[in-house]
Amino acid sequence: MESENLATLLILISAFMHAVWNAVLKSGIDRTAMIAVMNIAGAVISLPLLIFVPLPTTEGWGWIGVSIVIHLVYQLSLTRMFASADYSLVYPIARGIGPLVVAIVSVLFLEGNLAPIEFAAVLTLIGGAVLAGLANSHLGQKKPAITAFFWAGLVGVLIGFYTLVDGSAVKQMAPLSFILWSNVLILPFMMLFLYKTNDAGFNERMHQVWPKALGMTFFSYGGYTLALFAFSLGDLAEIAALRETSILFAALIGLFWLKEHLVRTRVVGITLIAVGAVALKIF
Repeated sequence: MESENLATLLILISAFMHAVWNAVLKSGIDRTAMIAVMNIAGAVISLPLLIFVPLPTTEGWGWIGVSIVIHLVYQLSLTRMFASADYSLVYPIARGIGPLVVAIVSVLFLEGNLAPIEFAAVLTLIGGAVLAGLANSHLGQKKPAITAFFWAGLVGVLIGFYTLVDGSAVKQMAPLSFILWSNVLILPFMMLFLYKTNDAGFNERMHQVWPKALGMTFFSYGGYTLALFAFSLGDLAEIAALRETSILFAALIGLFWLKEHLVRTRVVGITLIAVGAVALKIF
């Protein structure tokens, strides 16, 4: 299989897995405890595998450090975002902003090679994501609070930043080395913050959510590992935009699992997402 086709397959699988674990996180009551268990599980799985990967170079440690900071803020912001509004509202907005950040930075600062028509396809995909997110998920629903847009926007910007940092890192060092070391080294910082900001019952709360959180770990870490391998094989901005097809999967999850209604505006937005994604591959 050619590298471009393999990158497309990997990123589509990753998109589905991302939509699933975000929906599970949204449906959970104690999202902070679930994030904690996911980080613990990811580190425990990654630690023994470090003997099979090379040590990062000095530059590689730098990439890992920057990535850890971004992912730490991203995960904590994600819990706030899902507490602020419906899944089908904030998820599309966040996922739509991410590739916009990637495309602009790639073209302006990283010598990206997006042709004008490809950039138009990216904007079409992003416009559809935002349109889908702005549609009310229920007829007669009140306008969402400004805090929902703030958290969705912040998460979207962080998605763009970690895509740029992680995508650039795996082009310069072994992807598995980057992934495994990042999974292990983020844990002490994450747990230190969570224990400082939660009450004495936090351990019990983690114990209560661990079965569901372990399942989320597979979809989260497995899906992002596939995404990083895809980033290492193809154009960063294009692959990042294709990952936003997770919104298509999210729409189905919202409709059939979370019982959220798809109004006309959201259908139009989802259609634009599909058109933009297909156009990226055609041109």
